Amino acid sequence: MATVRLLPPLALTGVTDDGLMNEQRPFWSWLFFAQLSLVILASVLATTGHFPVTALSRAPFDKLGHLLAYGGLSFFAVAFFGRRRRWWVIACLLVAATLEELSQRAFPRRTFDLGDLAMNIVGIWAFGTASARRLRGSRRQR
Repeated sequence: MATVRLLPPLALTGVTDDGLMNEQRPFWSWLFFAQLSLVILASVLATTGHFPVTALSRAPFDKLGHLLAYGGLSFFAVAFFGRRRRWWVIACLLVAATLEELSQRAFPRRTFDLGDLAMNIVGIWAFGTASARRLRGSRRQR
């Protein structure tokens, strides 16, 4: 018959835990969910024809919108998922942004634009790497 031995908690043994498995995210990384919601909302509104037509929806401001929307999403996603996962996060966002832009061909109210796709890619890469650089200085990194 096997004997079960219960071990005392780490605090009682004097062994310290470096907490690498319990890393704390920066508080602002939770803005990832708000930014993701904004990107999804903008896409749905544009697809259904309810996106407000303003001066901001015309070039060059629409390109700036793509840069900031997807760039912000990348910045917060890298912070949320961690610096060590940055390349997977950036790659997933690049695939999602490309598929979203390509899917616009299927909707009569949307137009596929290589300029929009280019700004999505630049925003995702630039803001994602900026987030990783910002996180590099923190003591506990993923």
